[in-house]
Amino acid sequence: MLKYEVPIVYDIIMNMTSPSAFPEPSYLLIKTICKGSSDPSLNKAKFFRYMEEYAELGLYCKRPKVLTTKRKVYYESIRKKKLERFIEENKERIEIIRTLK
Repeated sequence: MLKYEVPIVYDIIMNMTSPSAFPEPSYLLIKTICKGSSDPSLNKAKFFRYMEEYAELGLYCKRPKVLTTKRKVYYESIRKKKLERFIEENKERIEIIRTLK
């Protein structure tokens, strides 16, 4: 869910997770980073259900969803909109970083 609906938060979590063959960020790390985000996706009941399941089972999914073409299009559109909004809201910061390189 985080990877597709909140890609920036997901990237932050994965960058702070120690590298391994199957990286599994700690529940506390995910909770802390998500709490600091103002993204509305992190206030959905679905997110809280997933967090409860992650706290109990870790990186495990009882019933994985098949990524159908329709779901892929849906998640890619969400990701695109959020990345565009992030870029628009942070244009000045992005330009500063570009000039430093």
